Parts: sequence; structure tokens; C-alpha cells
Amino acid sequence: MSITEASRFQLRTAIGQILSEEAADTLMELLPPIGWADVATKTDLQHLRDELKADIQALQLSIETTLEKRLHEQTKWFNTTMIAMNAVTVAVAVALSKLI
Repeated sequence: MSITEASRFQLRTAIGQILSEEAADTLMELLPPIGWADVATKTDLQHLRDELKADIQALQLSIETTLEKRLHEQTKWFNTTMIAMNAVTVAVAVALSKLI
């Protein structure tokens, strides 16, 4: 049986006849606006927290791996370029020394 707004209103009216109007309002505010099956529990939140933490750790590992790979590639390219530039500089220096 699902609880409708009409059945909630009937309950509020019946409680208002037994208790004071203020007590009936307070009691109704304690009930969730939806069914109890739709309310998240601490266990639900803990499970969601654990899943989110695992997802974040997997993402962090992926980022670290990608960053490490790209940094390695960039360092390799930089070293190769520097060696080539030094070789050209030495060749130019040798060529100039032969001219003089």
C-alpha cells in the first residue's frame, strides 16, 4: 500500500482530534514525505562512500599512470633534442675551426 497525500491528510486530521494541533503538526513533520523504503540509511551512505572512494582511487591511479607516461615521453624527447642540438653545435664549431 502506498501512502498518498490524501491518506497523510486523513492521518493528520485524526491525530489532530486526539492530540493538539501543534502536536499533530510536530508528529507529521517527523514522518518522511515519501515511503520509508525510499529513505537512505547510514549503511546506504557508507556503501556509497566506499564506492565513491574506490572510484576516486582508480581515477587517481589512472591520472598518475598517464602523467608518468607522458613525463617519460617528454623527458626522452627533450634529451634526444638536446643531444642533437649539442651535436650540431659541435659540428658547427669544428667546421668554423677548420676555416680559421
